[in-house]
Amino acid sequence: MNEELVNRLNKIEEDINIIKVNVQEGFKEAKEERAELKSRIDETYNAVNGFIKVVTKLDEEFTLMKEDVRKIKEVIKEKLGVDLF
Repeated sequence: MNEELVNRLNKIEEDINIIKVNVQEGFKEAKEERAELKSRIDETYNAVNGFIKVVTKLDEEFTLMKEDVRKIKEVIKEKLGVDLF
């Protein structure tokens, strides 16, 4: 009976070691996946940030162009008497 108990304990120990290895591999995979996810988030952040800069620049240019058009309309109204507003 003692030998049977030792065999059962050895089997339990083997099972625990297998589970331990599987858990360690799972943590390693999760760490790699988190690193990849972080990299993708950083890339997305940089892309969005670049997009926002472009949109901001376009908005500023549009505002300036709108003001230029307003001035042109004023000149046309003043010189030609045509109201384009």
